[in-house]
Amino acid sequence: MSTQSLISVIVPCYNVEQYLDKAIKSIVRQTYTNWECILINDGSKDSTKDIAEKWISQDKRFKLINQKNQGLSGARNTGLKNAVGDFIYFLDADDLIATETFSNLYGLVDNDIDIVFGKSAISQSQSEVISGYLDHELPALTKYNNDDNLLLANVIEESVICIACNRLYRAEFLFQNKLTFKEGLLHEDELWFFETLFYAKAIILNDTPTYFYNVANANSISSNFGKRNLESYLTILNYINSNYYENSNLKGNKEAVSIYLTHLKIKTIIHCFYKIPSDIKESKASLVQETFQNINPKREKQILRKKIELKHYDFKVVKFLETKDILFFLRYYNSKSLKKSFKRKWIFYKAKQKNKKQGRVINKSFIK
Repeated sequence: MSTQSLISVIVPCYNVEQYLDKAIKSIVRQTYTNWECILINDGSKDSTKDIAEKWISQDKRFKLINQKNQGLSGARNTGLKNAVGDFIYFLDADDLIATETFSNLYGLVDNDIDIVFGKSAISQSQSEVISGYLDHELPALTKYNNDDNLLLANVIEESVICIACNRLYRAEFLFQNKLTFKEGLLHEDELWFFETLFYAKAIILNDTPTYFYNVANANSISSNFGKRNLESYLTILNYINSNYYENSNLKGNKEAVSIYLTHLKIKTIIHCFYKIPSDIKESKASLVQETFQNINPKREKQILRKKIELKHYDFKVVKFLETKDILFFLRYYNSKSLKKSFKRKWIFYKAKQKNKKQGRVINKSFIK
C-alpha cells in the first residue's frame, strides 16, 4: 500500500513507571510516522500518569485516558473505543518495538488481509538484546486465506504464539465483528487469538523481529501462576464451546472449532495446571475434570497431520482419568525415557479399560 494509513497504537499502563518512557521512545523513533498512540492509565498508583503527560505535551500524536483500574482487557477495550486509525496495534508498556516495526508490518498489508503477524523476539529485560523468539513457525511472507476457518488448524500445525501484541489488525475487521477483550479474565489473549483467527479473511506473517518481549518482568501474569490462571483457562474453554461449537446460529466449521478446543485443553494442562502450586492442583483437579468431560466436540474428518490427530485422539482417551494422570501422560508423551514411556503406556491402557467399562467409544476411524 503506497499511502500511509493511520495506525492506532494502544498501550495499557498500570504502574509501569520503570518501563513506560522507554516503550514510548521506541514508538516515537518509528520510520513510519502516521500513527496515534493511546495511553490508557489504568488506575496507576505510581508516576505512570506523570510520564504519560510529559509525552502528551511534547507530541500531539499521543492521547492519555485516565480510568479506574479495569485490568488489561478493560484498558485495551478503552483503547479500541477511542481509536480512530485504519489499523490497530497493541504494545505492552514493559516491551519495546523495533524502529521499522510499523513500516515492516504495514508493507505486508493487502486488500483482504485482516491481520499481519509480527515476529517477536524474547529479551531478558526491556532491551533489544535477543535471547530467543516466540513461536512464529507458520512460513512467513505467504498469505493464508481462512477457507472453512482452517486458520485455526494452521496455527496448531505450525505453532504461532498466542499474544495480542505485535499484530497489525485492520480496524474495520475488528469493529465489524465486534471483537473486544473479555474482561475479568487472565490469559485474555487466548480467547482473542481464537476469535480473531475465526473471523479473519486472511493473515500473513512477517520474517523479521519487530517486537522485543520482556520476560524479566516479575509482575507479569505469565510469571506467577495460581488459581485464577487455571479458572480463566477453563472459562475460555467453556466460552468457545458454548458460543462457537454449540451455537447453531453461528456459521463456521465446527470441526475446526473442535480441533481448537482439544488443543486448548492440552494447553490448559501443560501450560497452566502443570505450573500452579500443588495445593491448588488438588483443590481444582475436580473442576478441570468436570470441564473436560462436559466439553465433548465430535470429529468426523481428518484435518491435521496424522501425528497431531493421533495426539488429539490419545488425549481424548485419557481425559476421563484423574487430572494428575492426564498431566503425566502429556508430559511424557514424546519422552524417550523407558521409565516415562512405560508410565505413559500404562496410563493409556488404564484409560482404555475405564472407557471400555463405561461403554465409551472414542472415534478414530477418520484418521488415515
